[in-house]
Amino acid sequence: MVSAMLLSPLLTLMLASIATAFSAPTTAKADIAVVGCGVLGTSLCKQLLSHPDFASRSITAITKSTARHDDIRKQVLQSDVDSDRFAVKTLDDVLETPSLAFQDVVFCAPPSGFDSYPSAVKEAAEKLWAIDKSGSFVFTSSGGVYEGLDGETVDESSPTLDPETNPRSGRMIYAEQEAIALGGCALRLAGLYTLERGAHSYWLKKCQETGVQGREDGIVNL
Repeated sequence: MVSAMLLSPLLTLMLASIATAFSAPTTAKADIAVVGCGVLGTSLCKQLLSHPDFASRSITAITKSTARHDDIRKQVLQSDVDSDRFAVKTLDDVLETPSLAFQDVVFCAPPSGFDSYPSAVKEAAEKLWAIDKSGSFVFTSSGGVYEGLDGETVDESSPTLDPETNPRSGRMIYAEQEAIALGGCALRLAGLYTLERGAHSYWLKKCQETGVQGREDGIVNL
């Protein structure tokens, strides 16, 4: 679920940059940018703020519009205003400050809403990530890019779907390539769900009267 299990792999990728976060002359480089603040991005911001290893870091949540800014603040800060360690900005507002660069960037905005998803990831890496790349650029991809023809266990070396014949997965695969080409990395998440949100919630509601039907060792695809 979207819990400490989410933060663990990101911590592994980002903690190495803490030692160098304050070595540069600009304070902006001590910041973390989270691009895209839906369920995943909002939860990540909240966990980063509360984690002791990031106590000296500030986080900027970056969105396409201001529509959810108040809601994001309430979820992360339980407040209607930004704090000294957390702010919510639109991408346009951030890009209007060319000198602003972030030590670490996590891109977790979904493909919807972008004419070219790979181009959006490339722009974030080129324009938001500190030029010396002493931190981390993490693109949150999906385990759905794996071919997995026979339901086998997959890892980083497993074949992926053909992006030309699978355009939905292709957007993710090409976005991964852009992130990696610029020195970043792709984190393929297996599923996104919370206690209330996800396939399990749907099936539990659907089967309230009769219970969940099927084998006890069955698998629900998240």
